[in-house]
Amino acid sequence: MPLLTAAILLVAGCQGEDKQSGSQAPARTEGPSCAHVFSTQGKEAVKRMADIPASSSATFLGRPQEAAERLVAQYDAGTPDKSRAVDFCDVHKEAAGLDSAQVSFSLAEDVPERGRSASIFKEYRMAKAALVGTKVGVLYFACASKQLAAGKGGTVLVRGEVRSRYETSAPDSTARQDALRVIYESSFSFSKLLGCKSNADLPETFTMPPELAK
Repeated sequence: MPLLTAAILLVAGCQGEDKQSGSQAPARTEGPSCAHVFSTQGKEAVKRMADIPASSSATFLGRPQEAAERLVAQYDAGTPDKSRAVDFCDVHKEAAGLDSAQVSFSLAEDVPERGRSASIFKEYRMAKAALVGTKVGVLYFACASKQLAAGKGGTVLVRGEVRSRYETSAPDSTARQDALRVIYESSFSFSKLLGCKSNADLPETFTMPPELAK
């Protein structure tokens, strides 16, 4: 019996060494973390959106690469009308409690008709459509990518949204610019993860675009 026990322990030990020696499949590349999606100006903007004081820290939680993979999987399933929003980034005041602001993406079938958006929104000239309020920003962009359709390629309309749980104390004009900057930076990063051609025609840098008359 002692010999049998020793043999079992020896086999188990060898198996453990195999798992640690690199015989496992290589870990998947995670891509940029949510904390690295935003520029310094973007982080300041999302903190203002969520009414997080400049003196307080913010925690950015999210897996952008996983969000992109989930959206591609939804497209490949062939049911864009049943698309569910995928979480891209949650922003928390310090490290506890409910998220103060959230960025998400989903597939869309149509761009909202110009001039027909809710009264809380102002429309701006960016991508396919940009609708911005004081605590929410929405951006539509078209993505042509070879990652879609199981590698065969395709074009999809993507809807990005940032939404704050709280009212901001910033002036309305600043709040709208903050919301648009946050959803722009998120969308620019997401377009890269999706492999969108020409980054979905999003500008390389953020400047506040002209407002469109309703």
